[in-house]
Amino acid sequence: ITPAFAEERITDYASDVTVAQTGALTVTETISVIAENDEIRHGIFRDFPTTYTDKNGRKVHVGFDVLSATRDGHAEPYSVESIDAGERVKIGDADVIVEPGPHTYTLTYATDRQIGFFADQDELYWNATGNFWDFPIDHAEATIRLPVGATIRQSAFYTGVAGSITRNARAEMINGHEIRFVTTHSLGMKEGLTVAVGFSKGAVLPPTKTELREQFIRDNAGTVVAMAGALILLIYFT
Repeated sequence: ITPAFAEERITDYASDVTVAQTGALTVTETISVIAENDEIRHGIFRDFPTTYTDKNGRKVHVGFDVLSATRDGHAEPYSVESIDAGERVKIGDADVIVEPGPHTYTLTYATDRQIGFFADQDELYWNATGNFWDFPIDHAEATIRLPVGATIRQSAFYTGVAGSITRNARAEMINGHEIRFVTTHSLGMKEGLTVAVGFSKGAVLPPTKTELREQFIRDNAGTVVAMAGALILLIYFT
């Protein structure tokens, strides 16, 4: 008897985001899949954007550091490579074929510069799943944990392709500084869950002047290197 192959898919996608007082984020994504050795042969990969253009037209580079990866509760090899405007994390062993069936991957990483600081409140706007998956997602959720002392003032959520304003999800307050978003409808290929949480000022510290200078250098590394090279030549030929 030839077995009937199930469609490869993500059955459950859970993003757990802890926001530090410094504004740094530690994120654990738990991704449950059905593998059929079609696209999922050696493992999965997660694309994470690290460069974007802000509302003032300036390029912004956020930090991204992988802390750990597992498959079915055991440490799994991973690699990180640069892609256009971001990083790609490949979780899996190139010499090992994943057995067909259900598997659960976890990816834990740190990132920064994800908090927006405004006059009356601060905000985390977070694409919890990314919109790059070639698989449908049966169920997705995102839990946002703000520092103790923060007060959540408002929230929003969006589902679908990038830029969608569809709201096939719901929000559940856990306590005054923690909130969970849960989808109420499955997501198709290239669709995701994006959430936004507005909270009281002071719970997350804005960047210092020193940090702002470091961020400027990070965002304009190419220009800074070019200017430094021109200055060296100017000094050399003077």
